[in-house]
Amino acid sequence: MNEFRVTAQRSGGWWALEVEGPGLRRSAHTQVRRLDQVEESVRDLLALRFDADVDGRLAATWKITVVPVLGDELAAEVAHTRELRREADRLRDDAVSHSREAARHLREQGLPHRDIGALLGVSHQAVSKLLAG
Repeated sequence: MNEFRVTAQRSGGWWALEVEGPGLRRSAHTQVRRLDQVEESVRDLLALRFDADVDGRLAATWKITVVPVLGDELAAEVAHTRELRREADRLRDDAVSHSREAARHLREQGLPHRDIGALLGVSHQAVSKLLAG
């Protein structure tokens, strides 16, 4: 796997990109309007540099790591936010798993979907989905 590090820094209304990695004697540069365009732009740049097909075998070995330059305070805020979102995702997955298990146990006791929904705080349609999963 060839890993390329892309440093992205705001410059006016653009993100200025500096690409470093194996096979590049010096940094390569390009720019994009939005961060969601970085990977495609860098893959195009690398394909030109290495005379490769963007969808070819060589390109499949390229791992692109984007490092936005935000400043310490803002970078810490973004990192904290991402960590909270990961935790929220984990908690949501746990809640669904526990809800599914509780719904199964309540159904085994003969309760109808509407009662299970009332007990779990979800709609009877959600109970149907929980029990189908």
